[in-house]
Order: sequence, then C-alpha cells, then structure tokens
Amino acid sequence: MQSCVQFLAHYHAQHLGADDDDRFVGIHESFLRELSSMDIDRLDATDRARHAPFFSRCQKRYLAIKERSANARLRALAGSTGPSVAEKIQDGFDRNAYERVADLSILVDFGNCQSVVMVGSGAFPATLLWLHDHFPKLRYTGLDIDPGCISLAAGLVTAMGIDTIQFALVDGNCYDFDGVDFVYVANHVVPKKAVLQQIARSASVRQVVVREPTRRGELMAEAARDDLPPAFAIGAAGAEHGSFMSYDLLLRRI
Repeated sequence: MQSCVQFLAHYHAQHLGADDDDRFVGIHESFLRELSSMDIDRLDATDRARHAPFFSRCQKRYLAIKERSANARLRALAGSTGPSVAEKIQDGFDRNAYERVADLSILVDFGNCQSVVMVGSGAFPATLLWLHDHFPKLRYTGLDIDPGCISLAAGLVTAMGIDTIQFALVDGNCYDFDGVDFVYVANHVVPKKAVLQQIARSASVRQVVVREPTRRGELMAEAARDDLPPAFAIGAAGAEHGSFMSYDLLLRRI
C-alpha cells in the first residue's frame, strides 16, 4: 500500500498537467475519492503543511468550475414554479452543496435573527439559498472577493425572483458587521481568524458558524477551531459531510 506522501506526490504530478477543465475535474474527483479512504492521520505536520497549499488551490479551482455549472443549471430552471430552490435543485454536486448545511436549523437559534451575512458566498450561493428556503423572512447578504462570483450569484437570485438576498464585493476581514445577527463563514475563506476577529468587533453578532474541514479536509481548507479569537468558544458541531470533507461549527460569544 502506498504511503500518504506517495499518494499526494502522485496527484501533484497529475494535477500539474491538467490544463483542461474537464480533465482537471476528473483527476480531482478521483483524488477526492481516494483521499476519503486514506489513513491521513499518519501524515505528519511537515508533510501536511507542504502539500496543503497546493491541494487547497486545486480544491478552489474545482469548486469554481462546479459552482459555475450549478449556477447555470439552476438559472435555466428559474422560471418554473415558485422561487423555492428545493424543488429545482438537481442531484449530485448541486444537491449536496444545498443540503450540506441542513443542520443549521438545529445549531442556530433563528428566533431573534433578522440580518444574516455569509462570508465567501461563491458563484453558487447554495447556503444562502437553503437559508432563504427555510427562513424566508430574514435579510441576507453574501460577501465575496471575486467579482465574477458576485455577478453570477446576483444574476441567479434575480432570475429566481428572490429580493431578500443581496451581494457585496468586499473582504470579510474589513466588513462592518454592526447590526448583523448571524454570520456564516465558508470553508475556503482565508484567513478565518482575521474574519472572526472582525466579526468579534460587532456586539450585535451573537452566533457564528464556521464551515470547518475534517482532518482529511485540512489538506484543502484552513481550520479555525484550534486558534479561535478570545471572543469565541465552540458551542456545537454539525454532522460531517463526506463529499465536502467539512462540517458546520457553531461559535458562541464569551
């Protein structure tokens, strides 16, 4: 059986030659399948640190490709029936992205929420769409630093006839969170600690959920749980999602 280091080196070589998006997606999905069965705990900190930046870039490229496609599929169905995403969302990546945050209804107390911000909303804002479907009376803002993502996401919600979700081209570590009740931080936001420190400056934010990578997922995304700002403590954790190798982590103000 190959070692974890050999496994990662093998996929380094394959990814580096994958200029075509379709070929890249195929290679990366094969990597994800194999990673899900690897004994990654045996990978020491030095090897993890050496490989993580590369595979983080690969995962971000993979998600960008998949989100653009998911956006186009949902937008094509926007005119059918009502604005609910649940009845239009397709199986596979689209459905998984939408349903992976279902435990938010258990983790978060939405009873006193009016304003919600998501940091790192992406081109296919599945988390915001799930929240809108389940808590339609709240006001939502999605933040992203990629103008292309903002344009695609805004076009999608407009086509869906949703007027309670807006988007802003801004970095979460300099956004003014005053007046916001709940903040969701996406898995691939970096650096997470800087964003959490900015959130902590606003007394109105009482609940925060950070999407955290599993141990395997730490090869592709930054973890926040071991280095939280002093304003926050871990409140509860949601279920791990195998396809995305991540889970929702509820933080509470101290």
